[in-house]
This record gives sequence, structure tokens and C-alpha cells, in this order.
Amino acid sequence: MLAAVNGYYNGDSIVLEEEVSLEKGQKVIVTILDAKQKKERIDLEHYIGRGKKMLNSDAQDYVRELRENDRI
Repeated sequence: MLAAVNGYYNGDSIVLEEEVSLEKGQKVIVTILDAKQKKERIDLEHYIGRGKKMLNSDAQDYVRELRENDRI
């Protein structure tokens, strides 16, 4: 079985948010997400409706922002 399941740490143990059938001794991989890290949202309004008026540098800035901050 290969599954990704959301969960949280309650101070003592990791609590899964979905029912998962695990066998004793079954290997798992735990990924810790950095909850303190807060990325800035991309200002999409800045780029909407620019059409032909969008300058080359604006497009490059837009792509750079998307690459640096992949979460909207």
C-alpha cells in the first residue's frame, strides 16, 4: 500500500486525519511540514488584463514570482 494521509502532532503523538489500516511493524514515511513558514501570496491582480500591454520585464517578474512561491 502507498498512501498519503494528512495528520497533526497533538503534543504526544501523530494523529492521522483519515482511517488507515496499518499492520504492526509496517514501515511508514513521515514528512514534517514547516507550519511557521508563511509564503507571501502572489498578487495575480497585478498581472490580469495586461494583454499586449504586458512588457517583457513584467512577464519575467511574473514567472520569477511563480517559481519562488508555488502556492497561491
